[in-house]
Amino acid sequence: MKVLIELFIIAILSFTVVQARERRSVFYVKHNSTEKSQKSVSSSDEKPTLWLKDHDAPRIRPHFSLTKTSNFLFDLNRYRCSEPVTPDCINRTVLFRAKIIGELRKRLKEPFTDGDHYQVRYGRPLEPVASPVCRMMRANVRVLSWKEPPFTWNEIGSYLPTSPLFGDVTNGSCVIVASAGSLKRSQLGSFIDEHDIVMRFNHAPTEGYEADVGSKTTIRVVNSQVVTKPEYQLLTTPLFRNVTIAAWDPGKFDQTLAEWLATPDFNLFDNFKKFRSSHPQSNFHIIDPRSIWRAWTALQDLTDVPIRKNPPTSGFIGLGLLLPVCRYIDVVEYIPSTRMNGLCHYYDDELNLGCTFGAWHPLAAEKLLVFRMNSADDYSVFQQGTVRIRTDQLERC
Repeated sequence: MKVLIELFIIAILSFTVVQARERRSVFYVKHNSTEKSQKSVSSSDEKPTLWLKDHDAPRIRPHFSLTKTSNFLFDLNRYRCSEPVTPDCINRTVLFRAKIIGELRKRLKEPFTDGDHYQVRYGRPLEPVASPVCRMMRANVRVLSWKEPPFTWNEIGSYLPTSPLFGDVTNGSCVIVASAGSLKRSQLGSFIDEHDIVMRFNHAPTEGYEADVGSKTTIRVVNSQVVTKPEYQLLTTPLFRNVTIAAWDPGKFDQTLAEWLATPDFNLFDNFKKFRSSHPQSNFHIIDPRSIWRAWTALQDLTDVPIRKNPPTSGFIGLGLLLPVCRYIDVVEYIPSTRMNGLCHYYDDELNLGCTFGAWHPLAAEKLLVFRMNSADDYSVFQQGTVRIRTDQLERC
């Protein structure tokens, strides 16, 4: 019976693929995706996450029980393949796609109790929603400017850089490098470094991981905890030197900038000023918190069910920043590929599937939306771990 069900899924999805618009590989050179399987996870040994302070409680990453999706970790070899045009590889990829998209949809519909920490007030749009890429561009995710109130007279305004976030880059090739554990042994480093703009997140390292994640960094999008907490060493580590930084703190849903300056989630302003004072030529920006919630609103507009009333991930915020300046954006190991191994990050040993399917951020909704924006073929997405979002083929938004 199981075999018959899988054959039925293959038939239906294969028909869908044929009827869909043509999609192409994002790779000029075929990468070898036949790596040895990851070490199996035999039990869930994660510790409960503890709140260090009451103030941290709403923002500490929850853990997601490995037992809920452990079947994804034990039998991935049955889905892996390296010959994209063969019927066997097509079938393996179609089956894996069905499992991943099905799991994301399942997580999206799970009940949640986020409380009202961010005081989100959402109303469905009265007019038809634009295409996903256009709707995200209209969210206008942006950085703060010293030219706008209250920064024209506020001290913080004197520290905001006058240089554009991406310099003079327009119509560039861009890549978003997720920090996912599935980047281990991916051998995507050279592919990543070929792009004009390489975006990374928080304190994700490159040294020692160049073969998998590359060595080039154009911009780091960092949350306010990375800016403020001493363990991340913002002011001393070379990781944050000679790159553009875009820091974000969400504030409340409808807060004014003046209210946010008085009550940020984490007070990133002290270290921001210290960094800019020590490195006056640095291109260290702060993302407009109102635009973060505009991105959340766009995500909810484009999602049929209610999403978590917590801010989007750094990756989704970074996508919003890139859309106006890139002709295409490759998003690496954001939607899970057959390299998925249960690790939260490629640079540590934390086992937490909440990092893959979402447990606090509206991550499942984000990934399903990114997949809707995708123009790459299924082999690129689910075997090679790369989505491509094109902006150079859009009609006027």
